[in-house]
Amino acid sequence: MDLKAPEHRFVRSGQPKIMGNVPPKNPNFTGREILLEAVDEQLRQKETAAVLPHALHGMGGVGKSQIAIEYVYRHSAEYNVIWWIPAERESLILASLAELAGSLGLNTGPQANTAVPAVQEALRTGKPYENWLLIFDNAEDIDAVRAYFPSGGPGKIIVTSRNRDWERVATPLSVDVFNRTESVALLQRRAPDLSTEDASSLAEALGDLPLAIEQAGAWHAATGMPVAEHLELLAQRRVEILDLDPNPDYPVPVAAAWNLSLDRLAQEQPAARQLLEICALMAPEPIPLSLLRGGRNVEISPELDPVLRDPVLLARATRELSKFSLIRLDHKRGTLQMHRLMQNVLATGLDEAAETKMRRAAHQLLATAKPGVGASPELWPTYQALLPHVQASGAVRSSDPWVRDLVYDIVSFLYFWGAHDVSMSMARQAWTAWQAQSGDDDILVIRMAKFLAFMLRKFGSPEEAMRLNETALERSREGNVPDEELIGSIWQMAMAQRYQGDFDAARALDEEALAMARRLFGPDDPQTLEATHNYGVTLRCCGAFAEALALDEETARQFDLLYGPANGLTLNSLNALAIDVRETGDYLGAHVLQESTYETHVTNLGLDNAATLGTARELAACRRRAGAFAEARELTEDTLVRFTERYGTQYDGTLATQMNAVVDRRLTGDLALSRELGEKNVTRYRAVFGENHANTLSALVNLAATLRALGDVDAAERCDIEAVERFTATVGERHPSTLTARLSRANDHYARLGFAAARAVDEAVLPLLTEVAGAAHPVTLSCTANLALDLRGLGETARADRLHAEAVEGLTRVLGAEHPWRMAAQLHQRIEFDIAPMPW
Repeated sequence: MDLKAPEHRFVRSGQPKIMGNVPPKNPNFTGREILLEAVDEQLRQKETAAVLPHALHGMGGVGKSQIAIEYVYRHSAEYNVIWWIPAERESLILASLAELAGSLGLNTGPQANTAVPAVQEALRTGKPYENWLLIFDNAEDIDAVRAYFPSGGPGKIIVTSRNRDWERVATPLSVDVFNRTESVALLQRRAPDLSTEDASSLAEALGDLPLAIEQAGAWHAATGMPVAEHLELLAQRRVEILDLDPNPDYPVPVAAAWNLSLDRLAQEQPAARQLLEICALMAPEPIPLSLLRGGRNVEISPELDPVLRDPVLLARATRELSKFSLIRLDHKRGTLQMHRLMQNVLATGLDEAAETKMRRAAHQLLATAKPGVGASPELWPTYQALLPHVQASGAVRSSDPWVRDLVYDIVSFLYFWGAHDVSMSMARQAWTAWQAQSGDDDILVIRMAKFLAFMLRKFGSPEEAMRLNETALERSREGNVPDEELIGSIWQMAMAQRYQGDFDAARALDEEALAMARRLFGPDDPQTLEATHNYGVTLRCCGAFAEALALDEETARQFDLLYGPANGLTLNSLNALAIDVRETGDYLGAHVLQESTYETHVTNLGLDNAATLGTARELAACRRRAGAFAEARELTEDTLVRFTERYGTQYDGTLATQMNAVVDRRLTGDLALSRELGEKNVTRYRAVFGENHANTLSALVNLAATLRALGDVDAAERCDIEAVERFTATVGERHPSTLTARLSRANDHYARLGFAAARAVDEAVLPLLTEVAGAAHPVTLSCTANLALDLRGLGETARADRLHAEAVEGLTRVLGAEHPWRMAAQLHQRIEFDIAPMPW
């Protein structure tokens, strides 16, 4: 007997493998069955559904987010991944997606610019999980939010928004007010003693607005007030509210319902009311309860101070607010959250003096929650939780030094986290506000000016950055600032000088800063270590690689002891150390060291973090120097794409990676692509840094080698002549970059069969290289090999043979028998040189 299995839709039992950030289920959710079915139907047909307010009923309070939450809990078993993304601010989206990257097991690290593209790609490909659901809640800016959607993939997206323009790009679902049956059902669920008639009267007075219905039910359950009295109070409040001329996002029914509870709190529990007012001036995102517990160290008001200092009283106050449905407590996550309309109601009701007082209190509470150094990845989740409240509360405009200190640490965290554009924007806002309030002499104005200058240099605005650094140093020298701040102003001015190519001026300032730090604080103090690291950067730019190596070895060790191996300062020092090892001639040792440093960056910071990309650029240069040309190019090209996509073509890291790509393309045979990028690289460096800057001249030398390989010796010669002349004038005739440019010039002569001219250059450079870099340095040995070729071309075979044998033996010893330079020397082939850009 054939039995046919019944057809049915497969439903996975259990919960999603990953479910994150979804708000708690509303135990009082009522009705909306047709809307929930519509959401389900739309998601089955399309990838994206937008839950929007009905055009006839304003913008707020209709329960868009509640429908999305209810849908998630009812259908959770049907998805492998469900992730809730607060989308009102871009920083919230970044933080949420970065957290999702960790839950997906992606090897990206917690940085925003690392995690977000990795998450988008994982969702697009369905690896490691297919059948996902993302909910972008309160997504007002369509273009900004859509940029974070995965481009296709085996999943669905729900958007909740007050912006009805989402209808243009997603299947819309309009959420109207309750029907009367739903209103009555919710009121009776919250207050079972209400008759149907009384509940209907209340619902009519409240316009069936779900948020107002919820509030009225909570009020009645808490107070037991007769409905007639309740209606009378609502009518009175409605008239008062209409006199305020509320905006469209301030529905009168819900404001009237809330104001009854707020008035009662003001009379009976003023501390709870004040606590609510403080929260109203923060973001409509979860507020950590730990932030409120930190209030025991601040003074706000006689009513609130005792509550903040007693955990029992604080817990009682938050429970009371929850009982009246004024906040939602999430005990699992330890947060409270207030509806944005509630914030609007409260803010509208505050006079100027009260708002100023409560805003100051919000800032004080935020300042007490500051976790520590923004370079430490383990602290980033705490910073992410604070960030929206710092932004929404207007903390950047505070004159309180503790709040300003918090803002400084926030912009520092944003930089290390990888959100460079947000970091620079917030730094500029803060500096502008603080300078207007306090003038250029204020210590925190000085500090923020220096940070802003640093970011401006990153994004290719060195002139504005220099003005900020000059003012900061002038005010630091003349003003009454702590020694730590003066030291920082000195070495950051050195950074600005170095960035503009004035290495001698930078070295003098760095030596001053380091001497002062060592004298005042000792060799292993964090201030001293920062000054030491910066001095090492300047020494490299001056070509003093051995001196930099000795400093950086100890600096990296001390930073590791202070902050641990994953801290940004430690990793930065390790990256510097690998460059020192490479430039002092230990190409193979540098390669091994930088592979390890890069792996640590990737593990702790992720592939796309700016620091990781900078380390990748240096690793590619180490691979090239070690002779692994194909592997070097592969990493360089990938790094160039990542830098360009995230920071643009004018970003200093992008320009430096372009310079490396010019060399790598030449060495792997793509001469046309090398020339095309090389010419663009020179043009861009000239535009950003000027024609005399070391990087502009280095780019010319690297381009010249490509032009020679293409047979355009005239063009190569023009590049090299300019580079030699300008290098000699700016950094001196003994600088390694000058000597490398002269070696390139010798190769021009050799390409024209001008053996005598090539010999004159090589013979003049060889003793200088021996003195500056050492006889065993690969560049010195390669110059020896090239000089042997010059002599052979002139018929001086005996000396040529002796130098050739010396060069081959030396290159074999320091680079190995298979290195391309050693093989070129063995085969009597000319060795070309390049210059790797130095990080500033």
